[in-house]
Amino acid sequence: MTELSSSAALPLTVSETARRGLPYFVVVVALHLLALALWVPAALHAPVLWGVGLTAYLFGLRHAWDADHIAVIDNTVRKLLSLRRPAHGVGLFFSLGHSSMVFLMALMAAVVGKKLLAQQGSISTFGGWVGPLVAGGYLLIVATVNLYGAGQLLRTGQDRPHHHGGVLARFIGPLMALVGREWQVLPLGFLMGLGFDTASEVALLALAGQAGQQGLGWAGILALPLLFASGMTLLDTIDGVVMTHAYGWALHDPGKKRAYNLLVTGLSGLIALVIGLVTLGQWAAEHFPAAGRALAVLQNVDVSPLGFWLAGLTLALYLGAQVWLRRRSRA
Repeated sequence: MTELSSSAALPLTVSETARRGLPYFVVVVALHLLALALWVPAALHAPVLWGVGLTAYLFGLRHAWDADHIAVIDNTVRKLLSLRRPAHGVGLFFSLGHSSMVFLMALMAAVVGKKLLAQQGSISTFGGWVGPLVAGGYLLIVATVNLYGAGQLLRTGQDRPHHHGGVLARFIGPLMALVGREWQVLPLGFLMGLGFDTASEVALLALAGQAGQQGLGWAGILALPLLFASGMTLLDTIDGVVMTHAYGWALHDPGKKRAYNLLVTGLSGLIALVIGLVTLGQWAAEHFPAAGRALAVLQNVDVSPLGFWLAGLTLALYLGAQVWLRRRSRA
């Protein structure tokens, strides 16, 4: 296992976190510039694209707040930091993988138009099987790792989720190897995008399909999924960098920050567990009629607000812990 250097293991200041996150934001800016380079000239010739493009961008911003995005990014960050590995780029890599699938599907919608939208159910059958299964399964894995880490910290006062033995080690060890580097969440994001079942993604398909039917040109058509990806990638990258700073601060000295570390670890693991179980339950209810009757109660469960709760509570806990420690040091 390649560990971070001792200097990298120190708690990072806000400016140092920003510096380490800068290369990832350069990619985000480049994606925005590419989208603008296609969108603006096309919109000058077809003014309807101004509103359509802005709508696509706002859909991307909204999609980044989906519960599965927040839970996957935050729990992966927590896991990589516990392994002493860089995690600033988790949000970017996940979003790029997810954006790739969104781009391909939107391009298909523009080319095929009404036929694709009318047959969306049959086209997304494969994605309906793979996307939720991958998302739910991965969330259960990272939830298990993080909740075990919280239990370890509660019992011993030491945060060492990657050092454990016994039966659990045999189970978790191979699963943790699935994502051990930042870039490895990219294919995970791509596979999760196969589901294409959120309102913002479906709406983007409709926008792209209509743009293709109205003959708005390839620049305008390609601009729509790129604008969507730009908005989504921006917030996903911010989430990854901010949570790396918050979790890294906690992991530097879990003895002194034991209560905070226990709360954020347990919170991230618990929310990931709930989202994973609901996702897999809804997937099973949809594809297996026998299970559907037993799991019918999960069909109407909306876990979207949990994404806001996870990000908001983690940030609130971090700010509260900072204020408390500063007052304590002055006393």
